[in-house]
Amino acid sequence: MKIVITGEPGIGKTTLIKKLVRALDDKAIGFWTEEVRDQKTNKRTGFRVVNTDGESMLFASKTFVSKHLVGSYGVNVQRFESVALPVLERSLKENKIVVVDEVGKMELFSKPFRDIVKKLIDDQKKSMVLTIPIRDVHPLVSEIRRLRGAVVMQITKENRENVLEDIISLLS
Repeated sequence: MKIVITGEPGIGKTTLIKKLVRALDDKAIGFWTEEVRDQKTNKRTGFRVVNTDGESMLFASKTFVSKHLVGSYGVNVQRFESVALPVLERSLKENKIVVVDEVGKMELFSKPFRDIVKKLIDDQKKSMVLTIPIRDVHPLVSEIRRLRGAVVMQITKENRENVLEDIISLLS
């Protein structure tokens, strides 16, 4: 079972994924990305990747100098890969539900990430929950959105409180 979650930025995709990982407990493997905000101004300054092993690392920041840019954020691909790839590699061998938040512009700078996500979505036996941007920012995002047999859910303000139960029942 592949479940694809999409929605506008800030609608609650990552919040949903974090609740799902808590609910699935040790049946989930993967990662999510979360905003990093300045403590004084509450302005977003970057993004951190967090895996289900509890490892986390800042991988995109307004202060990073990088050839990989998304808006005003420099993306450090190696930092992202160091936290996300080991759990995704393991997920190929483990019988767990793979959680990928998100297959977005920043993460897609990594070719090994693109390759492993492709492997995972092509594996008919793998259960996965992935989040993707509302727009097709890359051919892989288009492919995931149109994945045969996948359930695609668009998160809105109206439905975001009820989607978690739907996902859990689809996975069971």
